[in-house]
Amino acid sequence: MTQLDAFAKIVLCNRGQKIPRSVSSAGQWYCVIAGAVRRCALRADGRRQILDLMLPRDFFFVRGDGDEVTIEAIVDETALASYPGDGIEQLAERDPKFARELRDVAFRALGRSQAQLMIVGGVTALEKVGSFLLSLDRRSSDEDGQVVLPVSRYDIADYLAVSVETVCRSFTNLQQRGAIRLAGKRTVKILNRAALEDNIGEPGSRGLTLSLKPVERRSDFSKEGLARARACQAGPSYAR
Repeated sequence: MTQLDAFAKIVLCNRGQKIPRSVSSAGQWYCVIAGAVRRCALRADGRRQILDLMLPRDFFFVRGDGDEVTIEAIVDETALASYPGDGIEQLAERDPKFARELRDVAFRALGRSQAQLMIVGGVTALEKVGSFLLSLDRRSSDEDGQVVLPVSRYDIADYLAVSVETVCRSFTNLQQRGAIRLAGKRTVKILNRAALEDNIGEPGSRGLTLSLKPVERRSDFSKEGLARARACQAGPSYAR
């Protein structure tokens, strides 16, 4: 949305740093340029639950009045474009086309929440981890099935509402089944996407049966968008 350029300010955050809130009741809009951001809350038993995971090109909104959630950067050198909420509201009132684009941004944020509900609602931990990898793969600009994890195993556990030991076992299990290959602490190579798509997260599924049928890699972004995404993702160094 080029109309936002006049309002944009660049904000740099390190790992664990809270995203600034606006003093205005209209709140603040952000777009992730590089790095990653999490929105999380504490459960009644003291455990943390990650409610949303924002990656490059994702927009999110921070309320001006404090709420129960915490929004913070996950990796060092996280770069955000910041937009004042009152300026966005005024622009939306003047420009119907921009108002529709802003509505689409809100729908995409809602879509992320719905996708997380589907992932967390998996029957088994293996389904949850497999669905999580597929969701990152769909949001990635990398076309060779190599997924760079923007978060640690502990963050994945908080996102999926399971233990970190369960996450580690699930990664090992998927690798032994030939569905993925662990290329490092933060890099996963998807070897058999069809197996994950056909068997992970389907109602009634209790295990992973590898499928050998070919699958065509889909690209959801334009060449220009892919270039911007690669430029964004080349910047940050992911913390362990």
